[in-house]
Amino acid sequence: MVKVTVERLPQSTVRLDIAADQEEFDEAVERAFRRISQRIQVPGFRPGRAPRPLVERRVGREYILAEAQRELMDRLYREALQQHGLVPVSDPQVEVYQEEPLAFRVEVEIYPRAELDGYRDIRVEPREITVAEEEIDEVIEQLRRGQAIWRVPAEPRRPQDGDQVVVDIEAFEGDQPFQEPLRNATFVLGESNLFAEIDQAIRSLLPGEEAEFDITFAEDDERISPELRGKTLHYKVKLHEVKERELPELDDTFAQALGAATLAELRERIRRDLLRQKAQAARAEVLQTAVERLVEVAKLELPPALIDRQVAADIERLRERLRQQGTSLEEYLRFQGKTLEEFAQELRPEAEARLRRYFVLEAFAEAEGIQVSEEELEAEIERLATASGRPDEYRAFYSVPSIRSYLADELHERKVSERLLELVTEGRGPVTGEAAALLAGGEEEESGEAPSSEPREEQPVDGAPLAEAEASGTSSESNEHVLIEDSERG
Repeated sequence: MVKVTVERLPQSTVRLDIAADQEEFDEAVERAFRRISQRIQVPGFRPGRAPRPLVERRVGREYILAEAQRELMDRLYREALQQHGLVPVSDPQVEVYQEEPLAFRVEVEIYPRAELDGYRDIRVEPREITVAEEEIDEVIEQLRRGQAIWRVPAEPRRPQDGDQVVVDIEAFEGDQPFQEPLRNATFVLGESNLFAEIDQAIRSLLPGEEAEFDITFAEDDERISPELRGKTLHYKVKLHEVKERELPELDDTFAQALGAATLAELRERIRRDLLRQKAQAARAEVLQTAVERLVEVAKLELPPALIDRQVAADIERLRERLRQQGTSLEEYLRFQGKTLEEFAQELRPEAEARLRRYFVLEAFAEAEGIQVSEEELEAEIERLATASGRPDEYRAFYSVPSIRSYLADELHERKVSERLLELVTEGRGPVTGEAAALLAGGEEEESGEAPSSEPREEQPVDGAPLAEAEASGTSSESNEHVLIEDSERG
């Protein structure tokens, strides 16, 4: 076994003092001599047959020693890491302080381990969930708007809140078009995030009328696109059409169109859906609080090299997403008005926070003995396969090693979350009462879905559509930033 002493330094760095004994050093020198003798030509001898004194005279003893040291240092360093269970995250800094037999020091950043003193004393109160009648009424109104019919008013009039308008919008910088104009674009006033000046102009028109006006954008307004800042643009708006929304009657017929037998049944479905959604949000909130408290009590030093690697990985993932969208990281950074170095620095705090949470939760899982056995993994695969209605297809899907590993990680995260919630709430769970039962049912259904490369569309469990149907068209993405107000602006 390699002779090594380990000294722990700040920022998850270790100093290894590694020494070879005379015998293994001599063996390394002999191996180095044999390798070198095979590579050089000594007159009168075939490669590898020349006597050692002749080879040393030709290349120098120092050259042979350096070759032996390189081979021995690499081997002893790897053995030292394995012997002490260390995983490096940076290149080692090496200092040789003895030539024969070889002895050297290495400083290297390693994967950290979190210490969780006192974590079992963390407590988070469960949430009590209720749904007010006003919240149900609000969803009902959203559903009514989604089922509305758009009609032209009996008499021409100016647009008002909730009206659907069809307009042309042009933007100019000086005499030149700033972007391609919008033609016959559809918006709903008060619901589409138009710039306030455009919204006001549209409300002042009758169908067929036009308006012209300027909008000056502040130089330091970070809530708008960088290419708008400091500019004054001239706008032309023409109103083609105004339609008003005709809402359906609030009765059983309305409920039946949405899959419920009666209006009372629809309201109950909505109540349960809202209760379930609130319970899921409360669970996430309690879990987040618990993780934050866990991070607070943890002792953990992250090596800078590991944070660097995480930031680099985040940037590469963004680069790939942008490439799939037909653009590039360089174009994205130009639009943001940032250099790559500035952007990387901005990503660093969140990258560090994610790493900290990861290592703390790993330490928690280890402290609690949380693992996913092969039996548990097989049972979960069988449950998913049976619930899918396509068992053979699902079993084949989860036989792929990468998918199987993905599911194992998901099971592990689920077990860690459940154990942490159990601990911090003293077994009471994140929510109480009826919401707890709904949450358990919702989690079972949610966990029964297979991983998919396609984004999932959230659907209410009981079948009542809670999201408002999109009632109007939208402008094209290429023109959106000259029309649409940022949600924080104004």
